[in-house]
Amino acid sequence: MAANASSSIIMVKQRPGCIAIGFSGEICRIDDSHVVKHPKYFPGHPTYNKQYRDLITLERNIYERLGDHKGIITYLGIADAETGAIRLAYANQGDLSTYIGSHDMPSQSFRNGWVQLLVGTFYHIYCCKVLHQDVKLNNSLVDNDCLKVIDFANGALFPLDAGMEATCADDPLSRVDLLCLGCVIYSIITWQVFTYDFFEEGRWPMPAELPPTSGIPFGDIIKNCWDDKYSTIASLYKDVAAWLPQRH
Repeated sequence: MAANASSSIIMVKQRPGCIAIGFSGEICRIDDSHVVKHPKYFPGHPTYNKQYRDLITLERNIYERLGDHKGIITYLGIADAETGAIRLAYANQGDLSTYIGSHDMPSQSFRNGWVQLLVGTFYHIYCCKVLHQDVKLNNSLVDNDCLKVIDFANGALFPLDAGMEATCADDPLSRVDLLCLGCVIYSIITWQVFTYDFFEEGRWPMPAELPPTSGIPFGDIIKNCWDDKYSTIASLYKDVAAWLPQRH
């Protein structure tokens, strides 16, 4: 692992069992049931190290706020109080992007169930006064054919008495989660990986950059996500809840 800090290149040896490295941390598989997420650490760069530790501390606080939920990876506590590392459950089928690419398309009812779980999970996150702020296929894992949302290091944790509608109205970027959820829902329904990186592009997508949604399940809902028609996750959750009974 290399870092460019203060115009110098630092080489840091990966920890044993490393299976992924993100912006804030290094994830190491301990055994078949759990992993440890360590804050990144670069010798001689305390400012960077504090930044990474603070991000993992925020993630820990968010997991503790969210509690146990079927659609969220299980938080198993602090792994190392000195470094701030946290312990999480291990998901045995990898991330959603890889899963879609390596498995045949499941039944429509199965895919509908995944959409229902995914949106219900983000509604739970919203109701806990949390925003994820890094929604993408790689931040949803699959464990025993069940979706698990991960990686809250870029998230935002608000007071329990916060008015989330007002919060989202004051911060248009909070709705980027909805844009990205539309991409994840589309990928599940069509079983074709589709992503749009708002922060890389610096804007909402143009119509020509998006695949057609007419005639596919959840098509109007996906389009609403992409067109910035939802003010909060609560609006999306209501539309999905209303759509599903009509298909059973």
